[in-house]
Amino acid sequence: MSSGPQETLSAGTGTIFFSRTYDEALHLVLEAREYLLGPGRMAVRELSGEGSFCYATESLRLTTRLTEAMSWLMYQRAVLEGEISAEEGQAAECHLQYQETCLPDEESEDIHLLPQGLVSLLDRSEALYRRIERLDRQSRENYEAQQEH
Repeated sequence: MSSGPQETLSAGTGTIFFSRTYDEALHLVLEAREYLLGPGRMAVRELSGEGSFCYATESLRLTTRLTEAMSWLMYQRAVLEGEISAEEGQAAECHLQYQETCLPDEESEDIHLLPQGLVSLLDRSEALYRRIERLDRQSRENYEAQQEH
């Protein structure tokens, strides 16, 4: 990877601050792991049954979002570094797979039952995921447009 602040992800994705996004995602993964294994584990013990169920559901959503984000970023990095071609980077498994799980139609009514630490992670992971979803969509559209010409 180049050391400049901006890098092109793949044909058509456009120029973004890839390193910064990658670092943000990795930091969020590590922060979520630390939270879920530490303060989150302690906080869930104090929740009602309904709160515990919501915690389990939303922590799974969090880990799915972060796994999807890191997977997408790893594929994009592989394209950038020439480990796979731009064409290989357009395979279905190189794109986001679980948008319905990661981005539900509406926010949980029970979000107020959750510890603030989890709510913060959920908010930040959703913002990151939505940004990557836009980049993924843009990457597909631009690649398809290039194939037409």
